[in-house]
Amino acid sequence: MKAGVYIAGHAKKRSWYVSLDLNVDRCWWGLQQARGTESVFFRLVSRGMPLQWATALAALQLDAHIPAWTNSDWSRHIRSGLAEVLNAEDLASFEHLSGIAESDEAQDTAMPVLGSPLNEATASTWLRELHDSAKRLTEGLNGRSLLGGEVESMLKELDPASEKQWRSVAQFAYLQGTIKLENAVKTKPRSAAVRQGLKNAFGSGNVLATKSAHQCMRCGSAAGGGPCGSCGSSDCARCEACRALGRSRSCEVLVSRLQQKDDAASDQGILRREKVTQTDLRARLTYWNLSPAQAEASEQAVHFLESPIGTSRSAATKPMKQRRIFHVAMQSDAKRSDTSGYAAQDPSSRFLLWAVTGAGKTEMLFPLIEQVRSQGGRVLVATPRRDVVLELAPRLRKAFPGETLVALYGGSEERWRRGGVTLATTHQVLRFVHAFDLVVIDELDAFPFHGDPMLAYAAERCRAVDGRTVYLSATPPKELQSLVRKGHLACAKVPVRYHRHPLPVPVLLRMRSLSEYLRKKRLPDVLLRKWRASLERGAQVFIFVPKIAFAEPLAALLRLAFPGIAVGATSSQDEGRGGKVVSFRATDLRMLVTTTILERGVTVPRSDVYILDADSGLFDEASLVQMAGRAGRSADDPAGRVVFAAVQKTKAQIGARRQIRRMNRLARPFLLPRHARKSSESKR
Repeated sequence: MKAGVYIAGHAKKRSWYVSLDLNVDRCWWGLQQARGTESVFFRLVSRGMPLQWATALAALQLDAHIPAWTNSDWSRHIRSGLAEVLNAEDLASFEHLSGIAESDEAQDTAMPVLGSPLNEATASTWLRELHDSAKRLTEGLNGRSLLGGEVESMLKELDPASEKQWRSVAQFAYLQGTIKLENAVKTKPRSAAVRQGLKNAFGSGNVLATKSAHQCMRCGSAAGGGPCGSCGSSDCARCEACRALGRSRSCEVLVSRLQQKDDAASDQGILRREKVTQTDLRARLTYWNLSPAQAEASEQAVHFLESPIGTSRSAATKPMKQRRIFHVAMQSDAKRSDTSGYAAQDPSSRFLLWAVTGAGKTEMLFPLIEQVRSQGGRVLVATPRRDVVLELAPRLRKAFPGETLVALYGGSEERWRRGGVTLATTHQVLRFVHAFDLVVIDELDAFPFHGDPMLAYAAERCRAVDGRTVYLSATPPKELQSLVRKGHLACAKVPVRYHRHPLPVPVLLRMRSLSEYLRKKRLPDVLLRKWRASLERGAQVFIFVPKIAFAEPLAALLRLAFPGIAVGATSSQDEGRGGKVVSFRATDLRMLVTTTILERGVTVPRSDVYILDADSGLFDEASLVQMAGRAGRSADDPAGRVVFAAVQKTKAQIGARRQIRRMNRLARPFLLPRHARKSSESKR
């Protein structure tokens, strides 16, 4: 994309302007001249240059002597101002790409309304039409940051008549001062120390060792430069990290809204933060019918939302430590020594809800959503996968029938709608900026969020300045666990499931590798006996394997071993896995061989779990805990069976068993009395 550049204003205040449509600017300033009492200065600098050049040029300081400059002066000034940007350019093509306007042309096109076929009345009518469209664009951009193509797509839905002239609409809003225009990938200088380190690592001739670096302003990732057929630049960087959401590059415009003084408090992300009384809070918790452990965790999280950012410790957290069920503590930023990505963030704005699998994390969110919405705030619940969004959406709509809930995922028809509660896959969060007062990151440790700095950047960027983040996880990353232990992060542990039975503790079973059994086409008797017992007690049987290639061959052997029993196999490559999960829930399938694609987010009543090759390096401690968590989730069958079958014990298996047992110890004050648990188990 190319953009025009000019300088305009009155005698005492002149500014640089970038233009997506110079006709809009000429009409705007022409009318200013026609209707004003003060003379307007307008100097066209470039008819159109690569957008990244235009934005860099507009950032320069204005010289008091510019009215007397010649074309040579302008060319010299532009070359000097764009020295960093032009570092990797072919200077021979600079004059052609810069679009520098000759002095006569600049003067002739300065005030077209006063001396052109486009008269004042026509220009005024056009700008009035753009005004209405610009208002709808600004409203649609509230809390969003979109590429040019996305702006066009949004206007197609919100204002179809202005879709084709979206550049004109955006330019008018820019002149009004309601939106911001910037290039999607920016070039930032590297310090001498960083450049030296890159030279040592990659050699002085490597492109990384140059004085500047390209960074995507949408996702924060590094971008690589190269020639561009759209703008003609030899160094137009493109971001590959967020390419799935549209091409972010140096010459692509990124459009976002500028907050106005008269914006509503909720639009600015500023909550009233009215404290709820203890009586009202308890009444709310009773309304949501939470278990004692769920209610206590939600109560603590609501108090966290009420406390001002920057406080070292909320007074409301102190009683919780006495229970030893919840570890709650926060320290000031100055006292933190951890250098992980999580520690680099302000701990007083973040809260970890550490709840075992099947604890009912979604239900624990209801009081938090209610609290934020009652104060005019907006809520985002970000979750890793599309199928989880589709599963949670009806539950949230049922819980909050009076709210406008928007579900965002790839192909969603609601992507330009606004709602008080937004449910989205993690990648969709990249389109938002300072939009939400409460950001909930569900399954923090799951792919793709875990280990992806791009999505961590997006989660931080989409949160309002005074907003809060709540992490949900049954197996939080080690970095967060460390911050909790050191007292650097507020945390509520929920070690018991809603039905108040302990978690099933995995049994370790020694067996040969699965590949050997598949090669011999014979399954071990010990596993066959256990599977037969699970089927006879009416359980659904999860069988997890480490490789996709194992799934169907194992399912074929199971069909031979258990004739008459429906057996299925699925993986990430199975387009029909959704239907198989539905059949498994409905007991049309009794045994399901799967990879870790179903390790979380799937609840099947009365199920037993078998993990084969549990010593595989693909199964870490968190993965084993999640897979084990598929068993015992139902109140009708709280003590499902879990088996780790492997050649040898590993640290991951030992750690998973230790974590489950630790949670069961912490859960003792909340568990049903032993006689009640035995009575429930005897009915199986």
